Amino acid sequence: MVTTPVIEIEAAVLPALVDAKVRYRMDISFRVAITPLVARQNANVYLLMNVGNMLSAGEPVLSLSAQPHWKAPVYCAYPEFRRREKIGELAMDVNNGAILLEQSFPSSPREIERYAEIAYDSP
Repeated sequence: MVTTPVIEIEAAVLPALVDAKVRYRMDISFRVAITPLVARQNANVYLLMNVGNMLSAGEPVLSLSAQPHWKAPVYCAYPEFRRREKIGELAMDVNNGAILLEQSFPSSPREIERYAEIAYDSP
């Protein structure tokens, strides 16, 4: 079994206690059939086929939640920007690579396009 440092854990907010000591242990087991490279490729294909060619996916992060999934940042890069601007994240199933729009932000191709337009129009 290979371990990877690209893990994100989302946890509930802790109560605001002064000088609180927290100890947290976790043992999670699940299969990951989609590698980070394949997850990024799937995200790029999805963006190209559903939104446009000025968008690209960044390095995915493994999100451990009720349903573990990859989260790939979505970047917009218009030639006149001379930079990449993050506009959201695409969530993807760790077993089959399917895009999980309900766990993504923005959550539809049209919304991704709208965020790209906002990034383009902002100074």
